[in-house]
Amino acid sequence: MSLKSILARLLGSWVFSSTAWLYEWMTANSAWQESCANLLDPLPGRAEEGLVLDLGIGPGVSALRMGARRPQARFVGLDLSLPMLKKARTGREQAGWPAGRLMLVQADADRLPLADSGFDAAAAHSFLYLIPDHHAALIEANRVMRSGGLAAFMEPNADRPDWNWLLRQRSGKLLFTFSLWRIYNWIHGRFSPASFTAAFERAGFKEVDIENALGGFGIYGWARKR
Repeated sequence: MSLKSILARLLGSWVFSSTAWLYEWMTANSAWQESCANLLDPLPGRAEEGLVLDLGIGPGVSALRMGARRPQARFVGLDLSLPMLKKARTGREQAGWPAGRLMLVQADADRLPLADSGFDAAAAHSFLYLIPDHHAALIEANRVMRSGGLAAFMEPNADRPDWNWLLRQRSGKLLFTFSLWRIYNWIHGRFSPASFTAAFERAGFKEVDIENALGGFGIYGWARKR
């Protein structure tokens, strides 16, 4: 096992079991939250009341921001970390959402305890790069979505980011957050437009669309279930 692989395992276990509070603090900024809200932009208006699976809900930011833009949508939020799910539950209560609008489930993304073809969309924000087998997670996302459903992900970008964009935000917190995220995803992995497209197509998706996010620090990937 390489040094990078060992670091990835150790950091992944530590960060998501012991420092949910740090991740919650880091993601509490407008740039990050806006990029979460954008995930469902390609979802057609007829799916305004659809059911969305958030594959790595973390402290709840992703689902809550997507839901703020689509107030009729309902969500199932998935995470392996109980501390993260507790944060998401608190966020749900603070937002005034009923439990039925955001159901929380502790589960593994590559073995979803969910029936086939039940969701209009499957989304995740800064998630796929963290898990050992993102192909298995995409296969499972495909399985639980309806035909034509939207897969929507934002992941770290393998291309060079625009550091000037980050400096123009004039935020010390954002500079710290994105710098740390860049180091962290160097350890775990990043997606290029080509590798993101290939990952979707290998999992059986079609109509892949790729777009830079967060000044090039991130990359959106959208695709449709066949």
